[in-house]
Amino acid sequence: MIRAKQLTFSYQSQPVFDDLSFTLEDFTSLAILGLNGEGKTTLIKCLLGLKQAQKGTVLLREEDIFSMTPARRARCFSYVPQENDDSLSMSVSDFICMGQILSQSIFTGPKESERKQAEEILSSLSCKNLISKNMNELSSGQKRLVYLARAIYQNSEIMVMDEPVSSLDFIKQHEFLSFITDYVKKEQKRIIMSIHDPVLAHEYCDTFLFLKDHKLLTLLSKKEENFREEFLSAVTEIYDHKVMAGITGGKLELTYRNKQE
Repeated sequence: MIRAKQLTFSYQSQPVFDDLSFTLEDFTSLAILGLNGEGKTTLIKCLLGLKQAQKGTVLLREEDIFSMTPARRARCFSYVPQENDDSLSMSVSDFICMGQILSQSIFTGPKESERKQAEEILSSLSCKNLISKNMNELSSGQKRLVYLARAIYQNSEIMVMDEPVSSLDFIKQHEFLSFITDYVKKEQKRIIMSIHDPVLAHEYCDTFLFLKDHKLLTLLSKKEENFREEFLSAVTEIYDHKVMAGITGGKLELTYRNKQE
């Protein structure tokens, strides 16, 4: 479905990833894992067509994403960025309805039925009260939920999220990921997310792409026969064996090693 071929990207001669190739086919929820600086955000932007690698291509069903029109790309991908735009001064309703701006008239703005749909999405996220607020009145966590609402409203085939739970507390992290993984299964969508926490990734995702030393370490699926062993090995590898990893009762457990044994 999605194929990256020999992607190479660098900033001012500093490599972000080099000769990165992989194919994503049978997945519902993909977690991109790796330490800071391994290129998770850059890879996401390359998959979205927001950045073009110095070398290589990204194909969606053999179609180069850079050959797509903006409208075509918007039907394929929605995006929840890591950083919120703190300069926005518009109603939450207008912001969510921007999810389908390519199909709207810039002169008329959202219709009442579209605003109602935005309100219903917020209600499903247990934050209906935000609909009457302005974007610059919201906390980082509230903005994260509104960005998600906009991505849902866009109704694209693949939702792409960069560190989606970074500004949420412990309970909200689980509520957010539980909602979005249930949503993509129910609506037959797909989700790609970068995430720092392997524990959350293991609990809510079914496919895992590990980056290490600016290269692909491994690509794993829970459907694979040796998934458990390979997943634990990949987790300890990305942390340079500074953690001990185990799975108990289906839950991933990590322990920090104070000293190398």
